[in-house]
Amino acid sequence: MTIRFLIVIALALNLQAQAHRPTTPRLDPALQALLHSAEEALNRKNFPTAITALKSAVERQPDLVPAWFNLGYAYSGLHQDDEAVKAYQKALELKPDLFEARLNLGILLVETNKPEAAGDQLAKAVELKPEHARARLYYGRALSLTSRPNAAEKQFQQTLALDPKLAIADFDLGQLYLKQKRFEDALAAFKKTAELDAALPQAELGMALASEGLNRPADAVPPLEKYLTAQPLDLETRFHLARTYLQLGKNEEALQNLDTVFRARPDLPGLAAALGDVNALLKKLPESEKFYRQAVRATPNEADLHRALGQTLLDEQKFVEAEAEFRQSLKLDPRNREAAKGLASSLYLEKRYGEAIPILEALLKAPGPPAGLYFVLATCYDDLRIRPKALEAYERFLELSHDQSPDQEWQARQRAKLLRRELRK
Repeated sequence: MTIRFLIVIALALNLQAQAHRPTTPRLDPALQALLHSAEEALNRKNFPTAITALKSAVERQPDLVPAWFNLGYAYSGLHQDDEAVKAYQKALELKPDLFEARLNLGILLVETNKPEAAGDQLAKAVELKPEHARARLYYGRALSLTSRPNAAEKQFQQTLALDPKLAIADFDLGQLYLKQKRFEDALAAFKKTAELDAALPQAELGMALASEGLNRPADAVPPLEKYLTAQPLDLETRFHLARTYLQLGKNEEALQNLDTVFRARPDLPGLAAALGDVNALLKKLPESEKFYRQAVRATPNEADLHRALGQTLLDEQKFVEAEAEFRQSLKLDPRNREAAKGLASSLYLEKRYGEAIPILEALLKAPGPPAGLYFVLATCYDDLRIRPKALEAYERFLELSHDQSPDQEWQARQRAKLLRRELRK
């Protein structure tokens, strides 16, 4: 499995609360009381009460910029995003150079997946306050989301120039590099993120992904394990760690992690097949069969699952059942060579040599066939007493094997000697 490559490591960093609300001008006492009530409610995060007071305020005085701004802030607190956008836009109609409204509106538009509109607002925010690091951070995010990686990289780098200890900027830079497959740069950015903020476990996940991009799966394991220590409920990443262990041949560790995932979420796509794989590698054949059958029930039209189940059944010496699975695999994917090999093996082990021979002959026509296929073909012809074909296949096997299979080579030499004598008679 390739882990949702490239993963978007989602981090919610809502910075709206850090923007200062604009100064309120002198007003009549009744209006001032409404704004004071709203301010107290906002400080308590009592957004419904704040909204009620602020709506009354803008009804009394529609051009009251601080009320519109605070109304946007309050709607944001309740995740009423459309209303928040309208309120911020109204504040900006009245005061276009209000930096806080530009910033908050831009952040809101990024977080609601409207990056083009967000970019417009954040560009203006950066123009108003070029030394504001977090405005540049979100502007970089908007640019990245609109497929402008070079411009985004520039904003993230300028963010770090303004605030070198802002770990999230290094993190965003790492994500950008991952998307561009600049894995060395991504690894460096994520390492710096982790150094700056040890409480950000997603940086470990980023390091793992960068290591995998560099074809260093062994280097990906420690950060994956560290990430999962902090985020034990991330089952998809644990599943990915298990597959990494499989890739490294650490089958017991893979099984341990797969079992953990299975206990929590047995229906996770691909999980049953992975459990079938690892149990087959560990020669736990009944367990392998059980999980492969579960996987086949879930996705009956996946040819390679039928092939894998067939191989486990073959190893269990359930030849008839194995044959059926190999045939189904080939029905779904006629070019599946491993399924064809499995079918030939099952027919051979059932002593149905005449049916196995055409499949073996077809497999041997492909470039670079394994030497062992010639040995199996030779024994099929030999058992059917088709001596010339048997001798030809034995000799071809001996030409290709080169001490790879000593026992079979000895047997092939003995049979070839005998067949030559018989054919000379």
